[in-house]
Amino acid sequence: MKHIIKACMLPLLVSVLALSSCEIKPITTMLEPPHDSTSTDSASTAVNLTVKHLKALCVYYGWPSDVNGSNGDITKATSAFQQFDLIVLGDGLWKTTNGDHANTISIISNLNTAGKAVYGYTDLGVSTQNLSIADMKTAVDGWAGMGVKGIFWDDAGYDYNTTRARQDTMINYCHQKGLSVMMNAWNPDDVLAGTDMLLDSSDIYVLESYLISANKYTSLSTWKSKANKCAAYEASLGVKMACLSSGDSTISASYNKTDQFTQAWVGAAIYNFDYFQVTDNMYSANNNTVYYYPNISDSYGTKWNSVAISDSASINYNRSTESWTLHVRGDGSTWGYGGFSQP
Repeated sequence: MKHIIKACMLPLLVSVLALSSCEIKPITTMLEPPHDSTSTDSASTAVNLTVKHLKALCVYYGWPSDVNGSNGDITKATSAFQQFDLIVLGDGLWKTTNGDHANTISIISNLNTAGKAVYGYTDLGVSTQNLSIADMKTAVDGWAGMGVKGIFWDDAGYDYNTTRARQDTMINYCHQKGLSVMMNAWNPDDVLAGTDMLLDSSDIYVLESYLISANKYTSLSTWKSKANKCAAYEASLGVKMACLSSGDSTISASYNKTDQFTQAWVGAAIYNFDYFQVTDNMYSANNNTVYYYPNISDSYGTKWNSVAISDSASINYNRSTESWTLHVRGDGSTWGYGGFSQP
C-alpha cells in the first residue's frame, strides 16, 4: 500500500489517502537531448538531479498601476507584483504616449530594487502584428529605457511565419543591449533547434497552455512529449523553462485548490522546470487582477532518483525523489490532478 495525497493537501499529512499500488509495469521515458541539439552531452549526465523550487511567474497584460485595485497607487501596485519572481508587462507600455507609461517606470524601478526581474512584451510574429525590424528595435529600446531585464517575444514560432533569421536578429539585438529574452513558441524546436540558435542560459522558453488551457485539461501524451523535449533542451543548452497555464476568463483567489491547478503545478515540478503561473486566459487584460499562488510544497525532497519520467497506463506519470513520488494523473480530457505519494 502507498499513502497518496493530492498536491493541494501535501502540507496536511493527516489527510493522507490510502490507495493501492498500481500493478501495471511503468514505462520510463529518459530525457534524451533532441537529435538536432548542438550539445554532445547525454541527458543522463547533463540533467540536473537537484530538486529546484518553482519560481513565481506573472504574465500581466493589464495596466500595472491598477493591478488588484491599486488605482494608481504605486506602492500598492509594487506590493502586488513583488510577490512574483519574474513579471511580464503588456504590449505598448514602452511608448511615452501610453497612459500608464510613467507609472510603469516607477513600478519597474521599485521591482528592480526588490531584486525582481521585469520583462516587456513585444510581438515577433509576421502573421500577427508583422512589425518591421526597425519598429521592434524601437520597442526594445523603449523597454530598455524603462529598466526591464528582458523582452518577452510573443508569436515567435514558425506557425506565425516567424523565421529563424527574424528571431536571431532580435535575440542578438537584445543580447547586445544586455537584455535576456523569453521566447513564446508552440513548438520548442522552432526556437531551440539547430546550430544557428542564439539563445543561452540567460534566456527562457515559455510553455504556454501547460496542461491546463482555458480551464480545460489537455492531452497528457502531448504534454509529456513536449515537456520531455523541453527538459532535454534545458539540459543541453541551459535555456530555462517557464510554464504558463490558464483558467477561465476570470479565476478566483482559491483556484489553487482546484484539481486543474494541482495537475499543472505538479506537472511543472516533476520536470524540474524553473517558473510557473496559473492565471486567467486573458492574462489580466480584462480586469487588472492577478493572483499569487504559493508553491504547493517545497518539501518533497532534495534529489531526484533518476532522470526517468514513468508512465503507468497513460494516466499516471510519476517521478521520485529520495522521499516522495510526484504524480500527474488524468485522462487528458475529463479529469486530472497532481499529487504525491510516500511508501
